[in-house]
Amino acid sequence: MFSKTPNEITRLKSKKAIETLFTEGNHIRKKPLKLVFLNDGLNGLALGFGVSKRLFPRAVDRNRIKRLMREQFKLVRSKEGYIPFSGSGFFIFEGREFPTLEGLERPMETLIFQWRSAAEAT
Repeated sequence: MFSKTPNEITRLKSKKAIETLFTEGNHIRKKPLKLVFLNDGLNGLALGFGVSKRLFPRAVDRNRIKRLMREQFKLVRSKEGYIPFSGSGFFIFEGREFPTLEGLERPMETLIFQWRSAAEAT
């Protein structure tokens, strides 16, 4: 999913891990994104990205939006002020309009900053 670095990011694929994340995790919203995260103390960062099938019935559109969200996360991560942290997170796109990469920048940065603040607080 992402490059092999010391602070590697893995895909969140396990059904059990995703279920635990949604039942025990914290929810943050910044339109058009929602972040469900859990600071589980694991080494590294596990991420998932999702789009509602009801809002975007075509799989091509859902896959493109998820690709845009992954790319935006990579851009935020490559910025100079980014500080690595660990945990599990799932980004959900809740907008009804097709997003642009620039349109996802501000909400993604805000959600990551709030997640990192919550991780440092615990």
